[in-house]
Amino acid sequence: MNYEFHYDEEYDILAIYKSDRKVEESVEISENVIIDLDKNEQINGIEIMDASEFLGVFNPEIDKKFLSDIEHAGIEYKSFRNQWIILIALKSKGKKFVQPMPPLRKSEYKSPIILG
Repeated sequence: MNYEFHYDEEYDILAIYKSDRKVEESVEISENVIIDLDKNEQINGIEIMDASEFLGVFNPEIDKKFLSDIEHAGIEYKSFRNQWIILIALKSKGKKFVQPMPPLRKSEYKSPIILG
């Protein structure tokens, strides 16, 4: 799948998304991570705040410079029982990294962004 991406170096926010699918809901799953879902509750995108710090925890090579020079970014995810297993793939400066995210339980997250 082809994903688009945007990195805002000033605010250190990385967004990876599919522009051809409509976002139905955005779910804040942690202080640093928001996932975007389509009408079928499939992951359409992810936004990571303080991205260089968050992703740099496991790999110090992922810093603001690395993120500013991204050539390719993507998301791979699978549904397993009541969870999403998400991998973030990044390519920059000729280096590739695949960063796993903690498993996310689908039923536990109700978006504070959506009222009602």
